[in-house]
Amino acid sequence: MQVKSVNAGQGASWFSCAWNLFKQDFGTWFIMFLIFIGIAIVLSVIPFIGSLALSIITPALMAGFMYAASQLDQGNNVEIGNLFQGFKDKQRMNKLLALGGLTLLASILLMFIMFAMLGGSAMMSVGGEGAVDPQAMMSAGMGISMLLILLVAMFVAMGFFYATPLVMLDNMAPVESIKTSFSACLKNILPLLVFGIIYFLLAIVAAIPILLGFLILIPVSILAMYCSYKSIFH
Repeated sequence: MQVKSVNAGQGASWFSCAWNLFKQDFGTWFIMFLIFIGIAIVLSVIPFIGSLALSIITPALMAGFMYAASQLDQGNNVEIGNLFQGFKDKQRMNKLLALGGLTLLASILLMFIMFAMLGGSAMMSVGGEGAVDPQAMMSAGMGISMLLILLVAMFVAMGFFYATPLVMLDNMAPVESIKTSFSACLKNILPLLVFGIIYFLLAIVAAIPILLGFLILIPVSILAMYCSYKSIFH
């Protein structure tokens, strides 16, 4: 697949594209998002197994948003059932669940790395009375460890950012989608940086009315991901 490198200004236009898609049928998008949140809440209250299940099925649910966005982009109607499109196509469902498993594995490995690096620095900074000295933690390499962890986390995020739409909309294999996503993010660091800054600023505004703004910002941001995918890959 050809991965395009777009200019930094595209990072802002993705939100404009997303808003145009959202306002065409904001009621359906809103209900889909509420169903997604409801599923997440129900699974989260189930000890251990629920959290694992949520991690594995999340790409399949996100794929539903990508499918619905592509349908609307092609002039078709959005339906609430589109949220579960990733489960209706058996071939894609297996790939999306596998992608969820890889996401879970990456998260576990990242936590192990975090524990190994930060835990070691904390052990080195324990004082004579068993108390942790913050200055000693920094001198023991805590600051460098945190930067390295953030760098690893960023690389992992780059690998999974476009993986879901690539599997759902291009029927790509899970591992190949991760490689392609990483390559695309690497080629488009600047527009993605602009995208992130705009999201941060919008998140500040969304947080003002007791976080209610996120009920709009999050689904719009998901659609912005679709718009960025379309801009970079098609």
